[in-house]
Amino acid sequence: MVMVPATYAAEKDYTIESFHYLTVDEKDVNSLAEVNINSNEEIQITLVLPEQNQDGDWLAYGFTSEETFEAFIEKDKERLENKVEENEIGIMASGACCTDFYEHKNKGGQYIYWRSGFKNLPSSWNDRISSLSTASPSYSYMTILWEHTSTQGKGKGVSFRHSDWYGTTANMASDWNDRASAIEIK
Repeated sequence: MVMVPATYAAEKDYTIESFHYLTVDEKDVNSLAEVNINSNEEIQITLVLPEQNQDGDWLAYGFTSEETFEAFIEKDKERLENKVEENEIGIMASGACCTDFYEHKNKGGQYIYWRSGFKNLPSSWNDRISSLSTASPSYSYMTILWEHTSTQGKGKGVSFRHSDWYGTTANMASDWNDRASAIEIK
């Protein structure tokens, strides 16, 4: 008989299924503002927080443009600089320096990794990402998946702040599973 430790049996599912926006362009929204990323054309970029509300929706910040998103990032980086206390988790596929992108959920199948900057995905990886593990917050700040390439205007984006997601595998559900055409590490 094989005993499975309780920590493995109670592993939390980090599949991103729907969002509950706390703020849009840094303005508070009320509980009536629960939206699905596909049903709200105003929100172009979503920053996913690592908590869920009582309905299982992931808490998120929404941004109506890349400019409002960049302004938030600059403020947030300053705020986090004083808080980063590294709890190093074991070495991931490519190590703490890079975000790993996988073709299947729960880090399954083949993977690619990216260290920093923006990259249009090669045709062999276009619309293929199903899960990711972020780089360490000591190496970079955030990972963003873009719906389109830069020549197509990037489209909508979903982002993961490394200080919140390092050591956790984020699985993409129907809204983002196999939808990314570009990636960016800031």
